[in-house]
Amino acid sequence: MSQTIALIGNPNCGKTTLFNYITGANQYVGNWPGVTLDKACGYVASHDFKVVDLPGLYSLSPYSPEEIVSRNFLLGGKYDVLVNIMDATHLERTLSLTCELMIFNRPMVLAVNMMDLAHKQQIELDLQALEQRLGIKTVAISAATGEGIPELLDAIKTVAEGAAAAQTVAAHETAGQGAAAAHEEAAAKEQYFDAMLRCYDEKLAAAISRVMSALKSHATTSGNIAADQGNLAFVALSLLQQDKAYLASYHQDEQVMTAVTREVAALESHYQTDVEGLIAQERYAFIDNLVRQVVVKRQGKYHSLSERIDNIATNRWLGIPLFVAIVYLTYYLAVSTIGTMGTDYANDVLFGEYATNAAAALLTSIDAPQWLSGLVIDGIIGGVGAVLGFVPQMIVLFIILSLLEQSGYMTRVAFILDRLFRHFGLSGRSIIPMVVATGCGVPAVMATNAIDNINEKRITIITTTMMPCSAKLPILAMIAAAFFPESTLVAPGIYFLAIFSIAFSAYILKKDSAFKEEVSPFVLEMPNYTIPKLRNVVRSTYERCRAFVIKAGTVIFTTVVAIWFLSNFNFSAEGFGMVEVNDSMLAAIGSALAFLFIPLGFASWQASVAIITGLLAKENVVGTLAVLLGLGEVAEDDASLGAALHGEFTTSSAALAFLAFNLFSTPCIAALGAMKRQLNNKRMFAFAVFYLIAFAYSLSLIIYELGGFITGEVAFGPGTVVALVLVAIALYLVLRPERKQRTNLSIPVKQI
Repeated sequence: MSQTIALIGNPNCGKTTLFNYITGANQYVGNWPGVTLDKACGYVASHDFKVVDLPGLYSLSPYSPEEIVSRNFLLGGKYDVLVNIMDATHLERTLSLTCELMIFNRPMVLAVNMMDLAHKQQIELDLQALEQRLGIKTVAISAATGEGIPELLDAIKTVAEGAAAAQTVAAHETAGQGAAAAHEEAAAKEQYFDAMLRCYDEKLAAAISRVMSALKSHATTSGNIAADQGNLAFVALSLLQQDKAYLASYHQDEQVMTAVTREVAALESHYQTDVEGLIAQERYAFIDNLVRQVVVKRQGKYHSLSERIDNIATNRWLGIPLFVAIVYLTYYLAVSTIGTMGTDYANDVLFGEYATNAAAALLTSIDAPQWLSGLVIDGIIGGVGAVLGFVPQMIVLFIILSLLEQSGYMTRVAFILDRLFRHFGLSGRSIIPMVVATGCGVPAVMATNAIDNINEKRITIITTTMMPCSAKLPILAMIAAAFFPESTLVAPGIYFLAIFSIAFSAYILKKDSAFKEEVSPFVLEMPNYTIPKLRNVVRSTYERCRAFVIKAGTVIFTTVVAIWFLSNFNFSAEGFGMVEVNDSMLAAIGSALAFLFIPLGFASWQASVAIITGLLAKENVVGTLAVLLGLGEVAEDDASLGAALHGEFTTSSAALAFLAFNLFSTPCIAALGAMKRQLNNKRMFAFAVFYLIAFAYSLSLIIYELGGFITGEVAFGPGTVVALVLVAIALYLVLRPERKQRTNLSIPVKQI
């Protein structure tokens, strides 16, 4: 029978790396906290283990959603062995969580990870002493290299089998014997009392035991919690610390609350301090004493190198310019140079020649009808191929992002931008979803679970999809290559325009009474810089690109086939059949909607249809244009994509307006679904959709009218006046005073 193993530890301790290594799964790995936001499950076939990767947390106090996920799982008790992953380079910090886990007194193994880094930093650990003091099996590992993993799995199996055997013996001894059962319960209480004595003194442990007795009585009458000794011990300790969640659960139980109040008063009277501070004091006194026996640390070159790098990377004046330079270099390599070489080859040779010529030859040999040739060459190859052609640029971009994430630099980005974002109603925590959004908006929206401030979370959900994701990259690359082939500033400029749009939106939203809660405290661990593992970089890049390619093979394929059909068929005097594209059903639909985009500089029905399909999935934009502009045939005749697009957008400002609307309007349907679930409020979700569309439309109009007027592409006219009015409105929204929430005066009737 499979045994369930739970992995738990501090953020960035290597849980997900270990999970991937032993299960062969593809959980996302990053050298920054908050990578795992919900529990993930896997399987170790060699040992018949079910493995649960819990979100990283520093404490079991429910201050954030991921802490609640982990705590609820532990209280549920549906696991056989708890594996506490510890950071060998910061053992003193990780031991605090270990002390909290010990109170459950469940089968546990300590996996001391990152031993390779500890050796580089010249940190020596006496793990045998650690095991003896805690009474928990301890194994040294390095999840990144695989060192010690076989020994860890064997230790887990041994502990699990020992616990199962003990439970079987106890069950046989207590079956049908009331006195024996009572004796067993008393022995269990003594066992937990001994476990608590490891971290706390005898008087505090006795107080916890007495509250446990009151909870035991409550559990048998109300069924509020399972009458498990570990759960009771944890809940008792939480009540003594005035945990709001448990105080709310038991506030109507007089027996429990009386016991808690009595013990709190006695402890505070004896120790002359509050119980919460007392428990922390006892715990850290135990940890300090333990660390002195276990850890021998001599400052090494590795750690000081991280500090020297941080003197520049997190410098108050140099940090942001360095970030700007890195972003510029990233998009220069992905969009302007290396990535473009691969994309040009894919578009011009792979799909433009090989795929098109092979398909044409095959269709000719089987004497295929005209409609089938058009579907395959113009629809499938022209549409899907045009999208897949941008995969080389994505590969380069995702490789660089993976290197930055796994090296530890992205944590520094969150730190340096926190000072800036705090002025706009956000904190550095919002950076994590934004970085994730460069891959896909769906996990980015889900990553806002790490933000515990409700209003900061809502603003981040509404704005984070403004970041250019992998689906938007082909649109960006298409416009940049067609209208600004010599410029290397367009791609990074759009990236910073996205950051500006997020900051602007957050600033004007936080002034409204609906977003008035204070910004949450920003606490983020700074991991040491590490050399990214090739395996992790390849896996991260593969997973991101794979998701895009799968989408291209399903959603985009379906869309371009539908677009091809609608653009080639309609009812005519001769009945239903193939017609010229300008007489098609799609032309009629697009022409009816084209007036909406006239103020943005493009009034063709082709562009209108591309935008509408882009509202379903951004990947559809390039594929739709490829089908409607006949790029399958164009590529075969060696004509460029740029020539076709210049015929569609008469000015570069119109092309930029088209790009801006697609980048900053509502994300794909999947991301909208994630937004709806995370906001969990119909009115807030409706506002988010309206705001994103209104913002994108206004920004596009300003880019076309004012940008075109400044460059001489657009003459001064009514549109320019409207653009100036929109700029004035934007300035007003920024400069207006904040709206205060109305406070209603409530007077009880009896006082009147």
